[in-house]
Amino acid sequence: MDDNSKLIHEWQDKIKNKYGNEAQLYEYLFQTMDNFFYRYLETTENKNLKVMEIAPHIYGAESLESSMLEALKIKDPTAKSGIIELAKTIPKAQKPLVKYRLQTKVEELTPDKGHLIITASINWDFPLFFDKSKMTKREIIFKYNDLGQFRKELALKLEDVCGLFQT
Repeated sequence: MDDNSKLIHEWQDKIKNKYGNEAQLYEYLFQTMDNFFYRYLETTENKNLKVMEIAPHIYGAESLESSMLEALKIKDPTAKSGIIELAKTIPKAQKPLVKYRLQTKVEELTPDKGHLIITASINWDFPLFFDKSKMTKREIIFKYNDLGQFRKELALKLEDVCGLFQT
C-alpha cells in the first residue's frame, strides 16, 4: 500500500470511528440543519431554532415572519408575488404571517448508504397554511454510498435547497 492509499484508508477509519453509528449520523445531520436554521429561518418572530421531529422520520423547523417588509426581501418570484398578494388582502391589524420551513425526511441513514429528502418551503396561506397553491418549495433527493460523501455533501445539499430563502 503506497503512502497515499494508506492516508486515505486512515482518514476513512477516522470518519467511521466518529460517525460510524446511527446516533452519531443523526447528531451530525441535526447540528448541520441547526446551522442552516440560524442562517435562513430566523425571523423577527422566531430565534434559536432547533431540529424537532415534525412527523415520523421527518425532522426540521418552522418559523413565522410577521414583518411583510422582511418577507418581501425573498427573491423567489412565486413566493414574492404570493407575499405581495397576502400583504394586499390581509389587513396589517390581523397580523399576517409567512411560514418558512426546512425539513429532512430520512428514508435511510447508515454509515454505508443513505437516502434523504431535503425540502425548503415558503407558505403564505395565512392563517391556516393548508392551501398548497399558496406555497412554493424546493426539494432535493440526496443519496450517498459512503460516509465521506455524506459528510462532504450534506451542507452543499442544504445550501442548495435553502436558495429558496435568498434575499
